[in-house]
Amino acid sequence: MNTDRYIKQMELPEFGDDGQEKLEDASVLIIGAGGLGTTLMYNLAAAGVGTIGIADPEIVKPSNLNRQYIHFEDDIGTLKVISASRKLRQFNSLINIIPHAVAINKDNAYEIIAQYDVVALAVDSIQARMIVNATCAELDTPFVAGGVNGFYGTCTFVKPHETACLSCLYGTDSPPEETFNSLGSVASAIASIESTCIIQYLLGMEVPLAGQLLVYDAKTATFEKSPISRRESCPVCNGSDPLDTAPDLPDTEDDA
Repeated sequence: MNTDRYIKQMELPEFGDDGQEKLEDASVLIIGAGGLGTTLMYNLAAAGVGTIGIADPEIVKPSNLNRQYIHFEDDIGTLKVISASRKLRQFNSLINIIPHAVAINKDNAYEIIAQYDVVALAVDSIQARMIVNATCAELDTPFVAGGVNGFYGTCTFVKPHETACLSCLYGTDSPPEETFNSLGSVASAIASIESTCIIQYLLGMEVPLAGQLLVYDAKTATFEKSPISRRESCPVCNGSDPLDTAPDLPDTEDDA
């Protein structure tokens, strides 16, 4: 443990040596190396999370650079997981970075997610979210889900079989895919909330957004939080073949 590096957080009563060791022993999978994923990666790497996995099939494009801060102009045309892994290793050489240059789908979700303690959803695709939701239910793996659209953002933390899941929130019918616009500062704000939820969970703290939906309106500088009710008929929560309810996906996914 590099005490000098982490001393400012280790002095918090919630941390100390034990808390920092919990982070170092933990593994987090970030699905999406885009706007949300960028801030998530930096925050978790800065905090000293021992293993960070990154799943994303895409390459860096000029249109990514307004919000995906881990990618630079020189990275255009490079796989995002390679670009991100390179920066994170330079940023914190004490942690382990695992790139997965794939889109999460029904064929690979179980194998990849099973390697990690917690998952962070950082993609726009509702279909991808539902596959992760169902897989995490099978594995009993908690996850945080953030989303952004212009000046608005949302975040929730799911503990499978304890809180409502994304199927409770969205239903099981997959809506058509949409293209969302993203403002970098809003994506960063939501991703910071996501990373705080993960750190709270890893430290054994209460996660205030467990089973709650947080909505951020940057236009009015307001946050609203409301509970998500569990649906008795939810096939994911009641364990009736949850992956059968998740849609098939192509090998691409939109980063938030």
